[in-house]
Amino acid sequence: MTVTLASPIDSSATLAALTSEEKIALLSGSDLWHTTPIPRLGIPRVRLSDGPNGVRGTTWTNGAAASCFPCGTGLASSFDVNLLTRVGGALGDECHARGVHVLLGPTVNIQRHPCGGRGFESFSEDPFLAGTLGKAWIEGVQSRNVMACPKHWIANEQELNRRSSNSVIDERTLHEIYIEPFRLLSFAKPGTFMSSYNRVNGAHVSESDHLLRTVLRGQLEFDSLLMSDWAGTYSSSEAVKSSLDLEMPGPSTMRGAALERDILSTKLSLEELDDCVLRFLKFVRSAQLSGIPFEAPEKHIDSPEMRQLLRESADSSIVLLKNDLGVLPLNLQKGSTIAVIGPNAATASYAGGGSASLPASYTVAPLDAIRQAAAVTGASVEYTIGAYTSRWTPLLTPFIHDEQGEHGIQCCFFETDPWANPSAKPIFTLDNHSSYCYFTEGIPDDIPLRGYVSLRTTFTPDASGTWELGLSVAGQADLFIDGRKVVDNSTDQEVGVLFFNTGSEERIGEVDVNAGQAYGLEIRFSNFRPISAMSPYAGRRGGVRLGGRLRIDPEDEIAHAVEIAQQADATILVIGTNGEWESESYDRDTMGLPGATDDLVRAVLAAAPGTIVVNQSGMPVEFPWLRSASTLVQAFFGGNECGTGIADVLFGKTNPSARLPVSWPNKVTDYPTNSEHGFGHPVNTIYSEGIYVGYREPHLRSATGFPFGFGLSYTTFELSDLVVKPDGAFGASVSISVANTGACAGSEVVQVYVHQAGPSVDRPDHELKGFSKVYLQPGQSKVVSVQLSHEAWSFYSVNKRAWVGERGTYEVRIGRSANEIVLSKPFCLAQGFTYVGLGAPTSVA
Repeated sequence: MTVTLASPIDSSATLAALTSEEKIALLSGSDLWHTTPIPRLGIPRVRLSDGPNGVRGTTWTNGAAASCFPCGTGLASSFDVNLLTRVGGALGDECHARGVHVLLGPTVNIQRHPCGGRGFESFSEDPFLAGTLGKAWIEGVQSRNVMACPKHWIANEQELNRRSSNSVIDERTLHEIYIEPFRLLSFAKPGTFMSSYNRVNGAHVSESDHLLRTVLRGQLEFDSLLMSDWAGTYSSSEAVKSSLDLEMPGPSTMRGAALERDILSTKLSLEELDDCVLRFLKFVRSAQLSGIPFEAPEKHIDSPEMRQLLRESADSSIVLLKNDLGVLPLNLQKGSTIAVIGPNAATASYAGGGSASLPASYTVAPLDAIRQAAAVTGASVEYTIGAYTSRWTPLLTPFIHDEQGEHGIQCCFFETDPWANPSAKPIFTLDNHSSYCYFTEGIPDDIPLRGYVSLRTTFTPDASGTWELGLSVAGQADLFIDGRKVVDNSTDQEVGVLFFNTGSEERIGEVDVNAGQAYGLEIRFSNFRPISAMSPYAGRRGGVRLGGRLRIDPEDEIAHAVEIAQQADATILVIGTNGEWESESYDRDTMGLPGATDDLVRAVLAAAPGTIVVNQSGMPVEFPWLRSASTLVQAFFGGNECGTGIADVLFGKTNPSARLPVSWPNKVTDYPTNSEHGFGHPVNTIYSEGIYVGYREPHLRSATGFPFGFGLSYTTFELSDLVVKPDGAFGASVSISVANTGACAGSEVVQVYVHQAGPSVDRPDHELKGFSKVYLQPGQSKVVSVQLSHEAWSFYSVNKRAWVGERGTYEVRIGRSANEIVLSKPFCLAQGFTYVGLGAPTSVA
């Protein structure tokens, strides 16, 4: 029930009234998503929620559905500050509907390698773009009195051994590349901050006095609540001394009695404890002043305005990479046929995996959106999958239902083995709405942690033939169809990456079925022998993932795809990855497309050279057939309206205006970070590329299939009349005329890069320091202005322990990408300067 409080607490007075035990209790969460309450003093439970692209709330599978916006790279590809602010505002509105006071985002770690598991969740390889968009996102969220929580501070660019991995980074690189996006977004005054799991230069970030107190709280002037990543607190007094205020989640594993002992032994003083507690109390007061109720039921906003913003966001995230034959936008006559092929066509790859995943309120698959758009023109659509490429069998949710016909599975919990003792009665029953059952919430505390679960449902396939049924489990489980064991995943298990690396690898069994016939399905689960003892959270009960699909012959299916492509007037091939391949808790092993994707693409392109290839992925993948493809579209994980965004661009309802926020190389070996210690090392990941990340690195910049900032349009633009004037003591005002010289309306992204002539230290050839997006009708022109602050000229000096801008000559460059500079003008900085963190620049001789 909703809790209404009489008045916000007085932080200082409340601190004085707390007992030492209560103070310690406040510095840890009470569960996965709430802080600890002290009812006698009017301190409520504050609610937190993932994440950067949607507000999941307090449950993984059975909560209210949520609006899902495009992933970080998708939003960043818009190069649209205004859009990011509006998306943040919509997420803030949804926080109010779900009773959420803190939204855990944005993610602004740097994409230094394409195989980083959470790369899709971040914005960019470029710190200026990431920080600028992160600031806009935060301003939008916090305009609704919701506290944002930028993450993960800092240098968390690898998932392998993420709780122990050591990021080895020199001081200049740390400031210029990895701290810089957090510094820029700090001007938005985020309500909270989250520390990262990893070590930096040997010390865990969550207990690093230098990174937390000196840099974050000192230079970046952050004075509010700092929380750990989930199970990312590794010490008691050390973390408190370093100003890590809140251990999440609860109940505590590193504080509690341990902090009492530290105080008794004088390892920790009461003053140091109070320092964290006072910040926590101010945080609670901010939550009380937000107007967001406490303990509120979780609701969802489904309004025309929300749906329109979801669609605009999806449209804005589509990058047109190739249109050599002018096939796009499609202009089909009535009676035309369209072949839609590919593993990503009939399903909506709307989000990446892990903390960024959420049950979307609705989704639009590309196939459905294409069919709808084709119907308007009188064209017909024929579809085939072409190849299976999912990492595991697809969730069986669409084909399982209860007695009332609702999708899901009934989970009955037992203390004793119900299959050895048929008279055993369940002690608790949970109805799960998905075939992914993760026993992390919704289970009463008095249900024993270890026990048995019978998961029962009815399986009704939509196609006759042999089905492959896949079972993964954190625990042990066997799958039965009509009483016959089909899958054994309780013996000789293989450790996998599911359930945050605590589950087994999938086991697959086969069963012959008839379409439309109902089959009794039971999973017999127990959790007495966890396959991985390294569960990151206390009290993990385990879980089950059930998948299934009709078995196909791979060669026959590719041959069928070729046949329908040859007969069609237009062919759309939708390929890519999904949240199974790109996810929190594990990295990709390769930059290649999964399964037989490349074989499918080559075969279809050979049969229909004008095929439109649409790739869906959160980060770059390899296109070994790129020269053969005349038409290529990049669609990131696009949220609820991912399919609509693709169709809007293909059929010309939207003129694509997105630009790549990452460099897109031809192969993974083009990355300077692609070495034994450069990425994916189990102990020390050495950032030996230094400041030369992404387009800053000369070889990567020259080897890209598509450079940073690249994207095509259905119209053409002319950029002219570049003017650069001094603005204040250290800034510059840049103006440029942009004209739409084509036949349709569209948007151009003006990208401003800065080059220093004769710097005293090595610097990249140029760096992005400003951008602006302008929408123009055919024949229309506008003057676009971009302000460059003192930060545009500066680099971090290790000797001075400060940012430095050197007096001298610079070149302001206007680019259509990092590789295509179309205009430039010199700029003379008459006076040098230094600054630290958010501080103002100071002149130097």
